[in-house]
Amino acid sequence: MKNKTLLSGKVLEIRESHSLQDNNFYEFLVEVPRKSGAFDTIPFVVSHKLLHNNPIKIGDYVSSIGEIRTINREIDGKSRLIVFNYLQEIEEISKEKLAKIGDKNVIDLQGFVVKKPVYRETGQGRRIADLLVAHNRSFGKESYIPTIAWGIDATLAKNLKVGECVSIHGRFQSRNYRSKTGDIKTVYELSVNSMSIVEE
Repeated sequence: MKNKTLLSGKVLEIRESHSLQDNNFYEFLVEVPRKSGAFDTIPFVVSHKLLHNNPIKIGDYVSSIGEIRTINREIDGKSRLIVFNYLQEIEEISKEKLAKIGDKNVIDLQGFVVKKPVYRETGQGRRIADLLVAHNRSFGKESYIPTIAWGIDATLAKNLKVGECVSIHGRFQSRNYRSKTGDIKTVYELSVNSMSIVEE
């Protein structure tokens, strides 16, 4: 099933992530520009093997190909869904080349609805729907991707049934909110630009 990301931006942070067999992984925090002039700050996970002949440092501009993935991780005694961009290719580019890339944040995904979508309308009449989409990976693994739809796509989403397959074109979004304890938290989700039902 389809799961492809095309993301470009500026590297803000680099830290060690984890090791798996003989593979060491790093997490990059990348500032990805929106067309509005705002930014999404997206976690990239990259194998050291991709960096062997292509060292990347903080402040570099990069373009990447990958897929959106999730894992469950215990944080402060609670299970948390971690959403990230898992890289298959990464390339250092110039600031000028970044500026020439038309759409710096693209996701194309197919997956199955795993929870009944939550639909709401704002006081200004804006239609919004939250849904959770599962993408089947290799070796029997799955990623559960928080997804938010707007307008006509929200209207479509509110009538989706659990188990239906959808095809989504959108972007990887970061969003900050204030928790009940007053802390600023960041959530990551797939923001829908267009969505359709995949017929069996």
